[in-house]
Amino acid sequence: MECNKELIEKLCSLEIFSDFSPENPEHVSILEQVCSKLETMSFPKGSVIIKEGDVGDCLHILYEGTVQIKKNTLSADQFAVVNLCSEQNVFFGEVALIDKDTRSASVYALTDCKTLCLDAEGFKEICDKNPLLGYHAMFRISKKIASSLRRSNKDAMVLYQALISEVNGED
Repeated sequence: MECNKELIEKLCSLEIFSDFSPENPEHVSILEQVCSKLETMSFPKGSVIIKEGDVGDCLHILYEGTVQIKKNTLSADQFAVVNLCSEQNVFFGEVALIDKDTRSASVYALTDCKTLCLDAEGFKEICDKNPLLGYHAMFRISKKIASSLRRSNKDAMVLYQALISEVNGED
């Protein structure tokens, strides 16, 4: 992807790179290296960008369009979690930068979409050369994972309490 001021500003607007400033020459230099590793991917309306259960090795930055995040229930029914648009400065699949694990949700293109893909190998190469990027990006990813874990724990406790209430015949 061609690196320009607009793309640098877009990267800085993303939570994962929010510790970087488009006004700081050192930060711009690091983010230019990120730009050099980005691959543009196009997805027509209705297509699957990420499929829950697949193994992934790429962070997607939503550059154009609108997507819907869906999760599977235990009985394999899908439910919509949220719709996201590129103006919201969103990315998904960030755990793939840390670990080649199965995708935890599916992402569908609600409109024609363009994503910028950063694969784990390219990310690691940049971080090896620029520990500042690695530190800040990993800190932001860790915060996002911790928040998700807290939310999941809270949801599990609500479900557990509802189950106990049901077993005990409480209303």
